[in-house]
Formats: sequence, structure tokens, C-alpha cells
Amino acid sequence: MTDIDKLDDEGLALRLKETGDQRYFAELMRRHERKILKKCKSYVKQDEASEDLMQEVMIKLFLRIKDFRSEAKFSTWLFTIIHSTCIDYLRKHKKNVHSIITEKLSDEVAEIVDTEEEVTEAMSEKILEELLNHMTPEEKMLLLLKYKEKHQIKDIQLTLNLSESAVKMRLKRAKEKINKLYYKHRQ
Repeated sequence: MTDIDKLDDEGLALRLKETGDQRYFAELMRRHERKILKKCKSYVKQDEASEDLMQEVMIKLFLRIKDFRSEAKFSTWLFTIIHSTCIDYLRKHKKNVHSIITEKLSDEVAEIVDTEEEVTEAMSEKILEELLNHMTPEEKMLLLLKYKEKHQIKDIQLTLNLSESAVKMRLKRAKEKINKLYYKHRQ
């Protein structure tokens, strides 16, 4: 077992940032290549485009490693790069970004809505479709990070360079919007 094998992702990213040594980058890619490809595919649904996007994410990761803050989780930081790269691709190719994000968040609506009753899939999609038309890209990413990807508030805060209270307040507002729409559609 080499020294590289003993490092966690944050340690590898920090060493890569400090030294520029390609071995650290190669190890990060070895650990995350399949995950990056799977996430890209969940956005674009095409093998060839997913592979191209994975390559683009890897390039961006290498070029932006200087922006990585070591107190943040690497996986949260990586997800933001994957998300923005895929959304940019969808926009350039005139894909319906709203429907992709709706699909990604639809399973989480039941967790976000404050109700004891079951939230139907049709209701989830209706709420999200309306909601996403009124949300900023940042709010959408916050919801994906927190509810779909299950990242901790602290990691989101550090990755997006926001205060903890700002992250909590923005999530609270987004959750309130979802609840308001849920009760509006229920009637």
C-alpha cells in the first residue's frame, strides 16, 4: 500500500493542489471515474455524451483544483462540477433542463413535504415542474445536494462558499415553497 492509497479524497485533492503531481489526480480519477460517468448519464441519458461529459468534468476538476477548500468534502465539490457541466451541456443542446431536474428531485419531494400522507408521483412531478420555474439554479442545486445527494449542511456551505445560516435559510425557503405548492395542488 503506497502513501497515495492511504490518503482520503480530501487529502489527495489537497496534495494535488499543493504539488500538481499527476499521481494524485490519477488516483482521484480511479476512485471517482465510474461515479462521474453514472451521474453524467443520469442527466443526459446517452452513453457517448456521458463519456464526453465525464472527460470534461475531469478536465475541469484538474483546472479548478486550486479552488478546492480542504475543509470541504471532495464529493460535494465534485458534485457541483458535475451538475454545472451537465446543466451547461443540456442548455447548449436545447434539452429541457427543468424536466431533468424534476426527474432527479421527484423521489425526494415526499421527504421535503411536511405531511403524514403519501405524496403521489404525479403530485411530485406537478409540484416540482411548477416550483422549478420559480427557483434559481442555486436553489435547485441546494435541493439536489441536500435531498438527492444527501450531503451535510457543512459540506454544502464550504463548497458553495456560503455561511451555514445562508444554506439553512435557503433550504428552508425552498422547502416552504414546495410545501405551499403541495397544499395548493392538494385542494
